[in-house]
Amino acid sequence: MRKRMFLVAISILIIASSCSGNKLEGTKPPIPDIYIDSVDIPVVRGTYCWYECADYPSIPEIIEEIEPTVVPGNTKFSISFHYTPRPSNISIARMKQGEEKLYNQSLVTPSEQGVYYYEMK
Repeated sequence: MRKRMFLVAISILIIASSCSGNKLEGTKPPIPDIYIDSVDIPVVRGTYCWYECADYPSIPEIIEEIEPTVVPGNTKFSISFHYTPRPSNISIARMKQGEEKLYNQSLVTPSEQGVYYYEMK
């Protein structure tokens, strides 16, 4: 069966992230590694409050200069946190380019072709 390919632009925005227990080093929240079908997906930092607060433009503006990554549909995400303490929970929202609608959180790429943005909190 031929895999349907689609473009996906992943924007992982860590917003007001907090961890219980030990504090992480650095003044900015760490960025996780994201893989889809063994392809390393570019991750960018957005608005956050960590030890300091920083405001960034909207997701489409932030990733405007990033080339979307082509990945197969219906493929699982792999998210790796290479620091401790790891987050106790995360929330992921998927948006389709040109639509305001937020999709249910999912760790599987959609089967419908398009450019999708993801936000992780």
